[in-house]
Amino acid sequence: MTTLEWARVTDDEVIVADARRAWLHRPDPLAADVFAEPMRGAGSLATTEQLLEGAIGAGLRAARRAAGELTPPPLTRERWVWRLCGLYHMTTRTPALLAEAEAKFRAAERPLLAEWAAERRREETGHDRLALRDLKALGFDGPALVARVHPPNARRMVDWFAAAVHDHPLPIGALAYAHTVERLALRFGRAYLERVESVLPRGVDATRCLRIHSAVGSDVSHVRDNITVIAALPASERIACALACRQIARLSSTPPAGGYRDQAALQSMFTAGTANG
Repeated sequence: MTTLEWARVTDDEVIVADARRAWLHRPDPLAADVFAEPMRGAGSLATTEQLLEGAIGAGLRAARRAAGELTPPPLTRERWVWRLCGLYHMTTRTPALLAEAEAKFRAAERPLLAEWAAERRREETGHDRLALRDLKALGFDGPALVARVHPPNARRMVDWFAAAVHDHPLPIGALAYAHTVERLALRFGRAYLERVESVLPRGVDATRCLRIHSAVGSDVSHVRDNITVIAALPASERIACALACRQIARLSSTPPAGGYRDQAALQSMFTAGTANG
């Protein structure tokens, strides 16, 4: 019999996964349905990986539906500066939040989760400085710029992460957040790096932070490690991870309220020093 894992991620959506794929199931309230009940039992590397893939994919599809016809603008030098500011804000608070998660995991006597948080904290420390070096390479005073430019998408993501850590005695959401962000980073491979480099001044290296958080960096091994840790969790916590992965993936791809800032707005922000919302 094929081993299955599943998680209800909305009132009418259940992600079901076997070792090869995941699919969306909509329970029939008028019929007996095993997937209408919470899953039980142990996970496996293969089925847990597919469960998380399905949850992340569901979140991205929900974001696309919400965006409608609105699509991200083309990549430019100014838009890359904007994204670097976002990368800075997403990386600068990570070590402290992981340290808090580690302490809570240890207090809950969950050594596997505590060691995961400790190792990830060590590996993520200093990544915000890479974003600052990238901004400096582009001619900006990085600390001054990020102090006043805080992209809303990055703010939403960090706020979710912080709440997941601060508001729960067992911050499983920290693990789901890390996995989702690192899994989404694997969409950026060598071709995307070359695309970024094509909009930058010749000879300028401003992709240090991206290279770390991409398919050519450490996130590849991080994703494998995350799956190993999540697969070992009790069923209720794997369900919680899947639900959180869907939420985070949707949040990551939802356009900002009011739409994307245009090229002129970005140029004005970076040159005149105006604060953003």
